[in-house]
Amino acid sequence: MTKLNGILVMMSLGLVIGACAPTTIGSNWGTAYKDMRAKQVLNPTAGEQLDPVEGQDGKVNAIAMEAYRKGFEKPDAGFNKSIVSSGVKTN
Repeated sequence: MTKLNGILVMMSLGLVIGACAPTTIGSNWGTAYKDMRAKQVLNPTAGEQLDPVEGQDGKVNAIAMEAYRKGFEKPDAGFNKSIVSSGVKTN
């Protein structure tokens, strides 16, 4: 039994010492992430352009924003949430 305990102690000690070994990160670490982020940008120079946006009507935009904001309000209390008619009424 003491021989088994000695073997287990030596294996555990080897694992603990091996876990503390220094690691190195490759020179291209993070390249795929940076490439993916760069490819998601539609126009990288958009922040440098100070020209006003043309072709947008203020009244139409105001109506669209109001409809967008109303979409986040709570639905009416009388609205039936059940879409599937299974014979069971849900409230």
